[in-house]
This record gives sequence, C-alpha cells and structure tokens, in this order.
Amino acid sequence: MSQTADNTKYYYYFDVDLRTRQIIGWGTEARGEVEITLTEGFHRVFVSKGQYNKLIKELTAF
Repeated sequence: MSQTADNTKYYYYFDVDLRTRQIIGWGTEARGEVEITLTEGFHRVFVSKGQYNKLIKELTAF
C-alpha cells in the first residue's frame, strides 16, 4: 500500500489465472475502490510498490 500527496492510499496487485498459472492483469486501485472478489479460478495477489514496479519493469521489457 502506498500514499500519494493527497493522502489517497493505493494497493498494487497482480491477477493470476490459477489453472494456467499466468498473470492475466495488474494494476493499482485506490483503497476505497479495491476489488477483492474475482471470478472463480482467478486470484489477486497484493504486493508492495517496490515489488510491483520491479515486476512491471521486467514484464514490459519483452
């Protein structure tokens, strides 16, 4: 979770398809807008801002 200048807290996450074990999405959401319940077979993993930025850097390198 991270905060911005206007004190809005953000969560950083990756969505994983449990059947294929592939990342199907990623993003950030404000604390009040975070979607926790996903479609069956998918899982949302919350990570720190540093972990999120490091993986996004690797994913966009391809």
